[in-house]
Amino acid sequence: MAMTQTGPLERAADAARAEEPDDWPSVAESVKEKVRATVTPSRPVVVVGVDGSTDQDVHGSRTYVASRVLRGALREALRTRPDLTAERIDLTIDDEDRLAQVAVDIVCAYGTVLPSAADEARAAVESVAVDLLGAGTRPVVDVTVSDVVVGDPRRT
Repeated sequence: MAMTQTGPLERAADAARAEEPDDWPSVAESVKEKVRATVTPSRPVVVVGVDGSTDQDVHGSRTYVASRVLRGALREALRTRPDLTAERIDLTIDDEDRLAQVAVDIVCAYGTVLPSAADEARAAVESVAVDLLGAGTRPVVDVTVSDVVVGDPRRT
């Protein structure tokens, strides 16, 4: 039994499939270029074992994590407290694709004990780095409180 398309989205999709524009390749390429321009650039970051080696086996295989994935995980980890959030996260990746440094600017709520918040943010960054990039990953972590706001900083 065939299902009939009844919704406006389904009808529009059927109509678009039925009538392909003559210049479809240029339209498709234009859309792809716009999508690529909106996606944050990413670099591979190598996973490092506890012994400092990046080789995962005797053949020299390596595992990489996209810097975009790492940055997203860091941002999520820094949103767990209701009184702080990350405003900026900069990653420094060396020539060997190792994470060398993480610089984080945080925004805190008024009344937050800033040194403690910075220490917790630093620990969260180190924890995420080890979880995603292996026990041998030990980047320098710089945390700066860039602003203090009234209320929940995650909403500003």
